[in-house]
Amino acid sequence: MKLICAILFITTSFSATCRTDVLRTLFLTEAPFHGEELDKEFFELNGELGVIYSSGNTTGTTLTTKLNGKQNLKNWYNRYTANILYRQSEREVNEQRELLTSAQRVFLSSQIDYKLNNPSERLFAYGEYEDDRFNAYKYQAAFALGWTEQLWSNEESELTYSVGPGYARSIAKQDTSAISQTGLIVRAALEYEKKLSDSAIFRQYLSTETDDDFSKSVSETSLSAKINGALAMKLSINMVHNRAPDTLDEPLDTQTSVTLVYQFF
Repeated sequence: MKLICAILFITTSFSATCRTDVLRTLFLTEAPFHGEELDKEFFELNGELGVIYSSGNTTGTTLTTKLNGKQNLKNWYNRYTANILYRQSEREVNEQRELLTSAQRVFLSSQIDYKLNNPSERLFAYGEYEDDRFNAYKYQAAFALGWTEQLWSNEESELTYSVGPGYARSIAKQDTSAISQTGLIVRAALEYEKKLSDSAIFRQYLSTETDDDFSKSVSETSLSAKINGALAMKLSINMVHNRAPDTLDEPLDTQTSVTLVYQFF
């Protein structure tokens, strides 16, 4: 959380030129500013699939799938995400071993950016919905409007941040100590991608949605390497932290996964 706030403080405290100079120094060497990638129209869609099956002392199956979409048009830049996690584990029930569902999570999000006169400066609308059967909430949803700036985008790397006000709703389950939260929030996000080689890409994504009593922060760090053609292998570490006035059983959820990624187009 402190890291996210520090980054957002830097990006909102200086002028657009100063912000770009500072961040280019941190992340780039001689990469061009606001490259030609901003003008190219495209639609990209890739899907991830990871399956883990274990047997012996511990028996279970874990399935994770994800769809990521990016769309660049003349006046719009849109992003879409759908993520599903499902796990079955063997447990003892009435002195018998049975396979029971132990994790089930669905997450959907979309951000639509409207480009201004400078296509790297935009107004955004963001929405998300999460249904996690085994956390303290029936569901969590959020909507936000605000400002997006793509500080640069070229063949080597890109850096984008978003910040703005919004509205969030988290409905607690009756059998937990969590408290339902509904109200105004501030949402901020930062996304950085770096091409390490012709076949390897590093990506870091950070976001937070917060008010005086509640916050939800997300971090995704990933490294993908192309195997052949449209197929790649991806290693990712995902962390989701929920802060509330009460004490949740597990405020931090962490998932480390290795998945196959297929670039549809």
